[in-house]
Amino acid sequence: MNPAVHDPPRPGRAAPLPPDERRRAILRAVAPVILERGISATTRELAEAAGVAEGTLFRVFDDKATLMRAAVFAALDPAAAVPDIEAIDGSLPLRERLVRLATIGFSRVDEMMRWMGLLHEVSRALPERAEAEAERGRREWAYNQEAGTAAVTAAVVDLLAPDAASFRLPLLRVADMFDVVLVGSAMQRSAPAVRGRPRPHRDPEELVDLLLHGVLADTTSPDPRHLAPERTS
Repeated sequence: MNPAVHDPPRPGRAAPLPPDERRRAILRAVAPVILERGISATTRELAEAAGVAEGTLFRVFDDKATLMRAAVFAALDPAAAVPDIEAIDGSLPLRERLVRLATIGFSRVDEMMRWMGLLHEVSRALPERAEAEAERGRREWAYNQEAGTAAVTAAVVDLLAPDAASFRLPLLRVADMFDVVLVGSAMQRSAPAVRGRPRPHRDPEELVDLLLHGVLADTTSPDPRHLAPERTS
């Protein structure tokens, strides 16, 4: 039984978690089951994964559909990557830090793609919510995505901060560019799999070198704008 989520204890045992914390613990615990089984996961399987009785699930969530939607939304929260980013050793050289960041990013995008597929599956198969509830869910989704993205960006900026003087651009712009290159590369890697073809290899080191040095063989100039053709009158 998962000690972080278990049912209310008998006298002499630790007190149960506060409601919000228990809810988050349940969502974390059931995520692997939902990712593997999709909507075919049974209430019993979800309860066993969370280490609680089935009745406990329904004291926290209204029904299975509500639980599954909440689990998918929680898994798609960008902020879920922040602890892994913050765990990168800030004393490592810049390139090594970025390689580790890219490795985390590739893994996260692959996982997000799987969860997005599940989101569509859940949306199609589970009962529709009332319009007011659906609208509330959309607003909450938009807010969480924006807040989660901001949290990831802040974590990346903190990771880059020791080398701020080495960049030509503000750290926020560097973080944004890294995100664009990483997500684009990860999506390109995922596209062949959708068509039943093998995924091309994506090297985090290659991505980092592209970001830091560009694609030109000669990188002796700190400002690539000299490569633009001169205007003629």
